[in-house]
Amino acid sequence: MTALVGILNKRAAVMAADSAVTVTTNGRTKIYNSATKIFSLSNEHPVGVMIDSSMEFMGTPWDVIFKLYRDRKGGKEYKTLRGYVDGFLDFLRSENYFSDEDSRESYFISELREFYDTVKDEAIDQYRDEMNERTKNGEPDEDEQRAFEILKETIEEFIENSKDDEPNPEFKNYSIESMRKFTSEAFDRLMQICEEDGLPTNMRDLWERGFYAKLCGRYFPIDTELVFMGYGSDDIYPSLLSMRISGVIDRRLRYYIDEEGAETITNNNSASICPFAQTDVMMSLMKGMSNQMYRHVDNCKISAILETKQKMMDAMKEAGATEKMLETVDDIDLTEVADNFDKSVNEFIHDKYVEGIVDAVDSFSIEEMTNMAESLISVTNLQRHISSTEESVGGPVDVAVITRSEGFVWVKHKEWFNAAK
Repeated sequence: MTALVGILNKRAAVMAADSAVTVTTNGRTKIYNSATKIFSLSNEHPVGVMIDSSMEFMGTPWDVIFKLYRDRKGGKEYKTLRGYVDGFLDFLRSENYFSDEDSRESYFISELREFYDTVKDEAIDQYRDEMNERTKNGEPDEDEQRAFEILKETIEEFIENSKDDEPNPEFKNYSIESMRKFTSEAFDRLMQICEEDGLPTNMRDLWERGFYAKLCGRYFPIDTELVFMGYGSDDIYPSLLSMRISGVIDRRLRYYIDEEGAETITNNNSASICPFAQTDVMMSLMKGMSNQMYRHVDNCKISAILETKQKMMDAMKEAGATEKMLETVDDIDLTEVADNFDKSVNEFIHDKYVEGIVDAVDSFSIEEMTNMAESLISVTNLQRHISSTEESVGGPVDVAVITRSEGFVWVKHKEWFNAAK
């Protein structure tokens, strides 16, 4: 796992990352504190990138890809940060996605198998819950037909839930007929697996439609988040833009750019703090409470409102209230009460915490920004170290600064790194 943060104001963009990487081999997990997660995209232009999640793309390490890009395309200038992102995607395509047919087939098979296992396991869990409930009620605890119905419902629900999702860019015009041509042999094998697992083999069309929905959507079981920061040639102030990228299927790149999470420094938006990956500790510092605590408070709020309403109705019953009066109270919509509570809490968090921190960053010098970025990563590392959770954030903290005049400059890097290169 990873902790990353980008801090921007009118003076510079600062990137900071820990060095921990989790490697799983044959079911055994080991954490190494030697990974580099910040890279320069150009020796000539002020652009850099941070990574979290998978450290490879189609079997090729990201650091190799970034270095090749810097060597082959690093001299090309773009007017905006988005231009560099699009140029990097073009580079992946031009290099044949750093993969051959075998690795692309392996990636596709792993995605198909993950979809199959996920759907099957979810259906099995639901079936077991229903059968356990039957047992409690003294009913038969086995029903093969119901098991197949649950499997069918699980896939149909996945398809239905995917309808409102924005497709990833290269699959917007990808038809299910094209997918079926590409996946014909793979689905032949999947039907054999269904038969071996005792599942019906007459659901091929449904499995295909389910996988098609997954393929075009934005859920990637294994992917990498790339966080680009810096300046285009027309930019006065820095920007940040992130995207998630997984792999290649049928020569189409599976990725999407997080347009909503983009940050551009302007006169009206003069500073920004953007944490990524394991953000809980950083968000606690910025908001005064962790997201987990916020969700707990939200759940308690709902429970308290409903409990209060019930106690009022019980008291009214004891006082002899009529059924009409009780129905009137029961019909009261408490949504507005909950919304006002949320609004009040969020306004307090923004006014007392977030706004003050962002205002401070607005006036920070570059040195203060780098100290803050390093501290945010270090405090996450400390929390993981003293808690009972896995130390998935750790190792040396790397820090880089990007300015329009000086470009990408290392402030801190691991000892083995030669700053002259």
